[in-house]
Amino acid sequence: MRTFPTQLRLVAWEITRSCNLSCIHCRASSKKGPYEGELNTDECFKLLTDIAQIGKPVVILTGGEPLLRADITEIAAYGTKLGLKMVMATNGILLNGETVSALKEAGIKRVSVSLDGHKAEIHDRYRGVTGAFSGALRGIEALKAKDMEFQINTTISAENLAHLKYIHRLTVDLGAKAHHIFLLVPVGRGKAMEEVDITPEKYEEILAWFADHSRECPIELKATCAPHYYRIYREVTGHGGQGMTRGCLGGISFCFISHRGQVQPCGYLELNCGNIREEGFAHIWEKSEIFQKLRNPLNYKGKCGKCEFISICGGCRARAYELTGDFLAEEPLCTYQPKNLSPPKKLDEKDRALLNAIQAGLPLEPTPFSVMGQKVGLSEEAVITRLRAMKENGIIRRIGAFFDAPRMGFASTLVAARCPEEKEKDFIKFINSSPYVTHNYRRRGEHNIWFTVIAPSEREIEAFLSSLRRETGVTDMVSMKATKRFKIDARFEV
Repeated sequence: MRTFPTQLRLVAWEITRSCNLSCIHCRASSKKGPYEGELNTDECFKLLTDIAQIGKPVVILTGGEPLLRADITEIAAYGTKLGLKMVMATNGILLNGETVSALKEAGIKRVSVSLDGHKAEIHDRYRGVTGAFSGALRGIEALKAKDMEFQINTTISAENLAHLKYIHRLTVDLGAKAHHIFLLVPVGRGKAMEEVDITPEKYEEILAWFADHSRECPIELKATCAPHYYRIYREVTGHGGQGMTRGCLGGISFCFISHRGQVQPCGYLELNCGNIREEGFAHIWEKSEIFQKLRNPLNYKGKCGKCEFISICGGCRARAYELTGDFLAEEPLCTYQPKNLSPPKKLDEKDRALLNAIQAGLPLEPTPFSVMGQKVGLSEEAVITRLRAMKENGIIRRIGAFFDAPRMGFASTLVAARCPEEKEKDFIKFINSSPYVTHNYRRRGEHNIWFTVIAPSEREIEAFLSSLRRETGVTDMVSMKATKRFKIDARFEV
């Protein structure tokens, strides 16, 4: 069986979920706590011993806020004694001279501090606490005073995108060893930020700038939760990048361990691969069914499975899972069209008959594709193969059920937009990437792009349309809520 090269290189360990901040994008929705069931000191020692038996990976002590654990330096020192490279991710507020000295003595090699803005107004809004920015800067000064190596982490959304270059300039000026940017994954409290998420095209633009800037930047630059950066880097710079790793490492050379001992591919992909209290870490790492699936490139679906960059990118498995429910689905924020993706083929007579039949609806039978095949003279397997090929080639956008949104408590509207011809392509890509949009089509006339929006509330519809206007520059939109409903059998004769 073909697999990606697997060697445990990096472990992110949520040593506690308790936190002294309330960040709007927190994957764990962390709060002050305490949280029941966290690993005790002896369990932490045993886990580190188990990890060291596999290899000598970098172990990131993260949270929550790891400095809220009273035994944090004991745990770090124990890992150091075992030969593990111990590092820490913190919001910086609890760092002072005494704390940094204790971390150095325990063998912590690097500390990452999060800055999501270059000034208090932006950073504090992200962190949910006034004074978070000044506290982080004080913590950084404490690190510098003790000559402790540090990096800056920045989570990007539409709210701080315009300030990214200023945040980066501040990072360099502060003397950081590295600047790592994180693309927002809509989990935890981050779900509420989906309306300020950035379009796939904008992400490509950001990552291209980041890659280009890396050629002359005096510090290390890395993009996380942005696996397509590794493809973009090669396109922009013309080379692979010395010392660069793969895009998505989840389950391949990286894993996440929760505060209760649950092992996951990453912190954003909350799939239970096993718990260290029930089975050894080595057994989970080597035998987890989820990890085994992630390690086999033949399991990847959609254009990710056909992409020539699969071995260096892999797509964000967490984002795919959050938006589709399938952690092996294609990366939703990637605009790249693989060269290996076969061009649309001409429809033959059987394809046309099948398209006409499927528009009439799937039969309510135990084997619907078999019943449909009998109508058009195809076997069940042939029906599925042809439909899958037409979907992958863009002839079919979606096969799914229709639901009566109002009866389910959802709000809906039909939107007509007047979109300039030169913006049509980007505008359509933007609305197609939204889970709120069920379908869209072009029409003749001034308002040339029409689409249907369904969301849990009218407020969310308005928020989405506001974001759409802001991100695309297409401001002339008419929202038409239904006042009377008629059922029309709309089919396209092929």
